[in-house]
Amino acid sequence: MILVRPTLHEPMNILSDSTLFSPLDRHFAMLIGRLAKKHYPEAALAAALASRTTREGNICLDLEEYAGKPLHPDSPRTGINAFICPSPHDWTVQLMQSGVVSQDEGNTPLVLDGKGRLYLRRYWEYENTVTRFILQRADSVYANLNYAKLDEDLKKLFPPFPAAGIDWQQIAAIAAVIRSFCVISGGPGTGKTSTVARILALLSGQHNNTRQLRILLGAPTGKAASRLQQSIDETGLLQTSAEHLQATTLHRMLGHVPNSPYFRHNAENPLTADIIVIDEASMVDLPLLAKLMGAVPTAARLILLGDRHQLASVQPGSVLGDICHALSMATFSTEFCRFISEYTDYSIAPAPQPWTQTAPFSLQDSFVELKQSYRFDPGSEIARLGTAVKEGDGAGALDLLLGAQDGSLTWSDVPASAEIGKKLQDCPDIAHFTALQQIQGPDSCFTHLESFRILCALRSGPFGMERVNMLLEQFIAQQMQDDSRNHPAEQSAGIKTDLPFRPVMVTRNDYNLQLYNGDVGIIMPDPKKQRSLRVFFRGEAGLLRNIAPTLLPGHETVFAMTVHKSQGSEFNRVLLILPDRDSPLLTRELLYTAITRAREKVEIWGRKEIFVAAVKRQINRTSGLPEALWGGGK
Repeated sequence: MILVRPTLHEPMNILSDSTLFSPLDRHFAMLIGRLAKKHYPEAALAAALASRTTREGNICLDLEEYAGKPLHPDSPRTGINAFICPSPHDWTVQLMQSGVVSQDEGNTPLVLDGKGRLYLRRYWEYENTVTRFILQRADSVYANLNYAKLDEDLKKLFPPFPAAGIDWQQIAAIAAVIRSFCVISGGPGTGKTSTVARILALLSGQHNNTRQLRILLGAPTGKAASRLQQSIDETGLLQTSAEHLQATTLHRMLGHVPNSPYFRHNAENPLTADIIVIDEASMVDLPLLAKLMGAVPTAARLILLGDRHQLASVQPGSVLGDICHALSMATFSTEFCRFISEYTDYSIAPAPQPWTQTAPFSLQDSFVELKQSYRFDPGSEIARLGTAVKEGDGAGALDLLLGAQDGSLTWSDVPASAEIGKKLQDCPDIAHFTALQQIQGPDSCFTHLESFRILCALRSGPFGMERVNMLLEQFIAQQMQDDSRNHPAEQSAGIKTDLPFRPVMVTRNDYNLQLYNGDVGIIMPDPKKQRSLRVFFRGEAGLLRNIAPTLLPGHETVFAMTVHKSQGSEFNRVLLILPDRDSPLLTRELLYTAITRAREKVEIWGRKEIFVAAVKRQINRTSGLPEALWGGGK
C-alpha cells in the first residue's frame, strides 16, 4: 500500500483517535490551536504528542522519532487513514511559525531545542534548572579544606581496606568533601548510607564549630526516609541530637503547599542547611529534583544517593540515570586522582582528555559508584543474577535461575490465570501472612512483615498486584474465620476494611495526618480497646503511631505490591510474579529492582521466553539531560 501525503485537515482527524491520545492530550492540542498565531494543524498534533510522551514518563518529544513516518496504520475500526508526519524541516518551520513554540527563553507553551526535541515549557525549565545547578556546582572546594584534619579523620574513619582493590566508599567520601555536588551510586548492600555517615563525620571535622552544622536528610518516601535515618544512627558516628538529624520526606523537607504544585522553600526562600542528603534518588522525578535544587542554598552541599540501574521514577524523568554518564562513574580528572593518591593508599589513572564535549572536565569527579556489595558475596547466586540482569544477559540470567544450587534462587512456571489463586494458597510462604495474627505487638508485626513480600510486575491484569491482593485477602479472611482463636472483632473479616493484620500502603499524601505516598501501615486490633481496629505506622525515627481505619487517606493492600512501590524497601525473601504474556513494562530495570529487594531468597514465577525478553529490554526515556551535561548520550 502506498501512503499518500494527507491534506492539512487530517492531523485534526488523527487527534480524535482515542487509541492514540487521551482526552488531556486532545484538550492540550486544541488549546495550542487556539493560541497559535498561524493555524498549523501539525502544531496541534505535535502538542498532543508532547503531552502523550510526557505522560509516558519522557521529558520531551523527539520529533525525529515521528517525522516523515506513519503515525497510525489504516484502521477500519476507527475509520481514520494512516497519517504521515511532516519531514523534520517542514515540521520545525511550521512549529516556529505557529507562534506557540520558541527555541529559548520566552513565554510560549512549547520549546523546541536545537536537536529537534519538543518540550512542554515547564519541563524545559525543570531540565535547565537541573543542568545549571550541576554545571555551576562542578567546581571543587579545595581551598576551604583543613587538610591536616581531613587526613586525620580519613585515617580514623577508613582503616586499611581488608580486600584487594580500591575502597570506593573512601573515594566517594573524598569526592563529597571536596565537591559541593556529589552523586554516590551503588547496588544493594554497597554501603551508600554508611558512607554518608562517614562523609558527615568528615564534614563535621571540617566545620569551624562557631555554630552547629545544619544537616538535612531526605528521601522520596517515608519508608526510605526511615531506613536512611536508621542506617545513619546505627553507625554511631555522629554525636548529634535526634531532633537535629532527622530524616524526612522530600515533600515535607521542602514544605509542600496544599492544593498546589509549589513548596514553601524555593530560590527566594532556600532551605536552611549546610549539607543536604537525599537517599533513593532514582525514585525522584525531574520536577521534584528541579524544585529541590532550586531551594538548595548557594553555600550548601547536595549529596544524592541511589542505584542508577534501578527503575526510573513513576513520574516523568529518569534523572539519576540521565546525569550518571556511564564513563563518569569510572573515571576522574588528573587533579582528583592526584588528591586521592596523596590522602589514600590508592592510585587511580585519570581519564583521557577530553572524553566529553561540553562538560567541565572536573564534572566527572562529582560521580562515584560503589562496587563492592557487603550484603552478598560476589559469587552468591542472587548477586550473580542481579549482575546478569543489569548487564542485559537474558540467557545467562535464566541459566542461573534454572541451575541454582544454594536455595537462594527458585524458578517456577506461572500457571494459567484461573489457577493463580490455587498456586498462591499452595505456596509455603503465604503462611507468613496468616502468622501475623499470632504475633504480639505492632512493632513485631512490622518486623515479621518485612521478612517476606510478593512483588508483581504489573498493577492490573490476571497476574497484577490488584488481583493477587484480592485473592490473598479472600483466602486469609477465610482462614481467619475458620480459626476459633480469632478475636471477636475479626468476625467481620469478610469486609475488606475490617480485615485485621492487613498491610496497607498510603497512595495519597495527607499532610494533616503526616502520612505520605509509600508509607506502609498494618491494621491491627487496638491494644487499648480490643474490639476495635487501628492502623499502625512506623513514623520518623521508627516511632509507632496509629489512627482509626476510617481516617486512612487513599491506600491499597500490600500483601503484594508492584515492583515500583517496593523501591526503598528490603525483604529477606521475595516472590516475583510475572505475567504470562510480554509487556513493554517488563524491563531489565524492573527485574533488577525486584531481585535486589531480597536479602536471602528470590523466587520467580513466569515464562522463560518472557523473562529473557524482559532482561534484554531497557527503559529509554527521552531527555536532553545527558547531552546538556556531557555533550552526548549515556
